[in-house]
Amino acid sequence: MTRIPERYARQARFHGIGAEGQNELAMKRVLLVGLGALGAAVSDQLVRAGVSLILVDRDYVEMTNLQRQTLYAEQDALAETPKAIAAFERLKAINSDVDLNTHIADVSWDWLRPLPHVDMVLDATDNVDTRLLLNDFALERGIPFLFASCVGAYGMNYTVMPGQAPCLRCLMRHLPLAGQTCASAGVVAPIVQHVASRQAVETLKYLTGRHEKMERRLLIEDMWENQSQRLDVARLVDVSCKSCQQHEYPSLVPNRQQTALLCGRDVVQVRRPIEGLEPIANQLERADVSVKRTPFMLEWRWRNHRMLLFKDGRVLVHGVDDTHVAAAMVDECLGA
Repeated sequence: MTRIPERYARQARFHGIGAEGQNELAMKRVLLVGLGALGAAVSDQLVRAGVSLILVDRDYVEMTNLQRQTLYAEQDALAETPKAIAAFERLKAINSDVDLNTHIADVSWDWLRPLPHVDMVLDATDNVDTRLLLNDFALERGIPFLFASCVGAYGMNYTVMPGQAPCLRCLMRHLPLAGQTCASAGVVAPIVQHVASRQAVETLKYLTGRHEKMERRLLIEDMWENQSQRLDVARLVDVSCKSCQQHEYPSLVPNRQQTALLCGRDVVQVRRPIEGLEPIANQLERADVSVKRTPFMLEWRWRNHRMLLFKDGRVLVHGVDDTHVAAAMVDECLGA
């Protein structure tokens, strides 16, 4: 048996993991989508435990993130560092032994389809469409999907085990607080850490082969009101579910969505094909537009709206909530 590194000695002494379980962790890889509050917290715990991760996030660090997104510092916000980059640097400083692959990307089926083997998928996102995409991706690959959500002081956790329980698509109409976001209802950091810890421990159980210890119920907790529920949802399987019953996976379709309103922020994301950032920067400067360059994106103002362009052709248009208006502004800047 492989010798256990000293950094994991206390974890390996825990009877639920042991030396054998610790060796199992070293051989596994987890896909974690979203590096906001939940993603920052659960990635920190898993990297310290010795788990290798594929990390994906489409956004950058802002000052409003720092109250709850524990991987980031003020300098990251001032530099508008992409969360995937800031998270990678912080996590590598915590544990340089684990394998970390980070991507500045908006996850789609086109992005997921060529992904190499992963052992499970963790949800740390903030929108229904992406969650259902990850649900279907995990079901199609026959691996667990750990759903998690928090808003206010309220959190939820649920593990989708293919073939053993209802999937997230089955449960969507039964979940409380639909439509509420951190932007509309706020959030306190302790519920984030609590929900992330539940995600992390279920991940450790699965990766070390302790499947019988996994929580199969839907957990709902309100830390402010000191209320919690464990709901047996087995009876909520939808026999007509296209994901877990008919195996059609409706979310696994090529990405055709060119515009999207980001969760509760008055920010619209617009996709456009580009051939690099520098030609766009030069084009804007020729039109007397002041452009800020970073290694990862361009930033400028157009009609008093802040705009950021990433290397993959995504433009974030701030201060608008109409996708048609945002798309028209991007066309004005980049050319239709």
